[in-house]
Amino acid sequence: MNAERLDIAHGLLQQAVAELTAISGAAGDDEMLSTLTICEGATRLLEQLSVSVIADLQRRGVFAERGYRSTVTALADLLGWDRTDARRRLLVAEYAVDRTTLDGTGLPARLPSTASAFAAGICSTRHVEVIARLLDGPSARRLPSQVWAAAETELAAKAREYSPADLQAWGTALVETLDQDGADPDDRPPAPVNELLVTRNPHGAGGR
Repeated sequence: MNAERLDIAHGLLQQAVAELTAISGAAGDDEMLSTLTICEGATRLLEQLSVSVIADLQRRGVFAERGYRSTVTALADLLGWDRTDARRRLLVAEYAVDRTTLDGTGLPARLPSTASAFAAGICSTRHVEVIARLLDGPSARRLPSQVWAAAETELAAKAREYSPADLQAWGTALVETLDQDGADPDDRPPAPVNELLVTRNPHGAGGR
């Protein structure tokens, strides 16, 4: 039954794309611009579904059951993705999708504000990747939990305004500002270094 529903859904998706293609062929400038925004919105909807399915497959251990030691490798083989793309989708599945414990208890996503923005289509997988990496860095890990959570909320809100690259720059500055104390000083004595200096003799034979 589910296989039949998948076939029907696939056919409807193809019909929708065909209709958009036909409309854009005879559209004016404004309609063409609208088509672009519709395409991006559809892309993000499909990204949400894809990431959710990856999270479920990961939770069920499907890839491991099929002999894969790495989910990244499994996704690359199954979908023809570069490993960079596979890692990004897996990271988003781990950070921006609600979780379930082994006993079925529901847990919020690790990045709840970012997960909400992603589900609403406000940000892309690349935005989520930027936020996740910023908040998993050494500076962010030193922040108190309440400050860390506030930073995550702020970053998720800025994803609506900024490109991933701009969000990376803005978020880096934010985290560094919040991490006022910086890393603890390294009080360990410097490691001893033994050096051997070889100097050639002036007459060119041997040295010391």
